[in-house]
Amino acid sequence: KKLNFRYKYYDPPDRSQGSSISGNGTFRGTLGLIWKRKADFFVGDVTMTWERLQAVEFSFLTLADSGAFLTHAPAKLSETLAIIRPFQWEVWPLVCATVLVTGPALWVVIAAPSLWQRRRQNQWGLLNNCCWFTTTLFLRQSSSKEPSKTHKARLVSVLVSLGATYVIGDMYSANLTSLLARPAREQPIGTLQALEEAMRNRDYELVVERHSSSLTILENGTGVYGRLAKLMRRQRIQRVRSVEVGVRMVLARKHVAILGGRETLYYDTERFGSHNFHLSEKLYTRYSAIALQIGCPFLETFNNVVMTLFEAGILAKMTTDEYKNLPERSRRSEPVTESDKESSDLTGESIATSQMQGESTKGLEPVSLRMLRGAFCLLGIGYLVAALALGIEIQVHRRTKNRITVSVRTETRRVPRCLLLGKMKKYLRDRLARITRLVYNYIDRALGPGI
Repeated sequence: KKLNFRYKYYDPPDRSQGSSISGNGTFRGTLGLIWKRKADFFVGDVTMTWERLQAVEFSFLTLADSGAFLTHAPAKLSETLAIIRPFQWEVWPLVCATVLVTGPALWVVIAAPSLWQRRRQNQWGLLNNCCWFTTTLFLRQSSSKEPSKTHKARLVSVLVSLGATYVIGDMYSANLTSLLARPAREQPIGTLQALEEAMRNRDYELVVERHSSSLTILENGTGVYGRLAKLMRRQRIQRVRSVEVGVRMVLARKHVAILGGRETLYYDTERFGSHNFHLSEKLYTRYSAIALQIGCPFLETFNNVVMTLFEAGILAKMTTDEYKNLPERSRRSEPVTESDKESSDLTGESIATSQMQGESTKGLEPVSLRMLRGAFCLLGIGYLVAALALGIEIQVHRRTKNRITVSVRTETRRVPRCLLLGKMKKYLRDRLARITRLVYNYIDRALGPGI
């Protein structure tokens, strides 16, 4: 009454701001009502774009925001493979090569003097002992049987023990403990290039609020924005009624992302639980202001008031109060995935412990048997390999024993046969000699002088 004016507040039918003048000469949304002069101004954070400047005027900026996209929080990686994650895949081949090479290296140090000392020694047995000795050192097993008593061998053994214990073993144990205390998660999507790759290869979908500035950027953009717009055309759902609807889609479905203002997305993540989402890095800067009719007579008055509020910090305080006024139930980080619910049941968390926690303690969990199932799987694989090795050794031993038995039997069969052949040869030789003597005697009697 003092200012001598009246106002009427109402929500537009579409509940959208409007993006640009369409081809048929219409402008939808709230800005369309201002363009048609059915409304005088729109009090809110309206993003300033070139298309909107063709229909309305803007006051002094009320918010300096940036564009971003929101995705579901990265899921936890498989806890079964946690025992191999302390080292990256490039490190494991080097570790295996070190374990394989250390045994022969120790054997070379021990067996080298035998080349010039000409001592006879079982080299294969020595190599076997060296390999088993170094393997026990890397596995932190006690071994009192040294392959050699020389000082060179002991020095090499000490170096191998120090490397296995303080370089490989302690580093592996420390990394494994930290991974079990704070389970590893998938690589988050934080850039537009990563989002494009996810949409191409992992069936991600990108949605955007209809009649918004984000939609205009995708429609008129080039480069990565143009490629994202082409990928969106393959989707069944491309536009949503509001940012809140898109955030609910991200919460319900894992492979969905929404593009919008970073401040708006951050506000909605606080409502639905910030630990359920991942907010990308800042993509571009955009400014918001109050939209008025073109040629509005009180534009300067609006600018003076907004500049005063901006310089006094009242606009920033209003934004902060919006977050403080969120209900306590909305600002709690309640679990929404099955894995989070199972972990809450296992640890026996109460309702009070589900409230917001600091970044330093969020995500920490006590170690349970469920996290150690990878070790049990490895133990089972070890037992299986040991059983296979035992079976192979038994079969090899049986075949070797059967081969020796067959050889002995063959030799026992050959001995009587040789004796029989010898006797036959001797008998034939004797008979032949006797026949020869008889023939000689007969000839002598026939040709000799008569008596």
